[in-house]
Amino acid sequence: MNARPLLPHLRRMLHVGPYGGELPVALRAAASVAVPMLVLWATGHLEWSLYATFGAFTSLFGRTVPIRARLLMQVQAGGVLVASVLLGTLIAVLSPTASAAGWVVVPVAAVWATAVAILSHRLRWHPPGPLFPVFALGACSSVPVGPDRLPVALAVTVVAALFALALTAAIARFESGAAAAPTPARPPAPASASAPAQAPAPAHAPAGRSGPAPEWTLSHYLVRYAMGVAVAGAIATAVGHPYWAMVAAVVPMSAPDAAGRLTRAAQRLAGTLVGVVIAWVLLTAAPPPLVVITIAALLQAGAELYVGRNYGVAMLFITPLALSMAQLANPVPVGELVADRALDTLVGVAVAVVITLLTHERRQDPEG
Repeated sequence: MNARPLLPHLRRMLHVGPYGGELPVALRAAASVAVPMLVLWATGHLEWSLYATFGAFTSLFGRTVPIRARLLMQVQAGGVLVASVLLGTLIAVLSPTASAAGWVVVPVAAVWATAVAILSHRLRWHPPGPLFPVFALGACSSVPVGPDRLPVALAVTVVAALFALALTAAIARFESGAAAAPTPARPPAPASASAPAQAPAPAHAPAGRSGPAPEWTLSHYLVRYAMGVAVAGAIATAVGHPYWAMVAAVVPMSAPDAAGRLTRAAQRLAGTLVGVVIAWVLLTAAPPPLVVITIAALLQAGAELYVGRNYGVAMLFITPLALSMAQLANPVPVGELVADRALDTLVGVAVAVVITLLTHERRQDPEG
């Protein structure tokens, strides 16, 4: 069998882009996660950590745009994250069992993923797509809670999101001060498979946004997001946590072409399979909560250092981070947790690959 046709895909999968000044973003993201978690630890409410984490994810948006556009994007994304947490928590409250919640969340997440994907692409969010909102919706729906948890979920998520916004604004003052000093020009970094190069912004694009808005037909969103989430979630519901399969199904879809989607799917699977081993080692050691919070902050920083350079490497940080936060909010046997994550990721990636191979559409003209 001739392996040469596979070599370009393997190179794209393994290529790590050059460092592009991600450290300030990584430190901001780590602080956005660590500070709310420390407050919850100090007040004895680590079971609320899931809500704080999703609010903190507000800081991950708009890393490549100027401060005003970045804050606007974070306000928009933060609002969607808050709504996702509330919707997921409401499903958990209204569902008599965790299994029932799983079957309810699948169609809801399919609709939600489609709506958020359209919104994020029209508003040119970076990162694009419904990854974090679907993650928030699914994860919160999987934690059995009573009606009294709804105001708690709202308050914790909103406060964490506001802290992330405040941190972005505060650190931007130092960034602008550094930018005021003359610096030598440097050539643009080459694009990696996990972070495709952006086209120059057209004259009619809003200030601070990079590249034309990725306009697709409605069928693109319905097939790639609604169908992908519904099929992956339905398959996984009977065997584990459907939201992990749904997240794995939507991750590749933000890539601009089929080759990028297949590369991202492979990186998601390979990174997760190694990441669950790291998570198993970490969680079976049963470190105290303060150590878990410290590790989570470091993992968040590591994820931000690599997510734009190689998504597979970033998953080595993202997977143990996600599992640690899930374990703090709703402890389950560690072996069951990591096995579910691996199996459900395999299901979601397989669905994404099948949809990518069976469908095709051309990029739409931004003017049309």
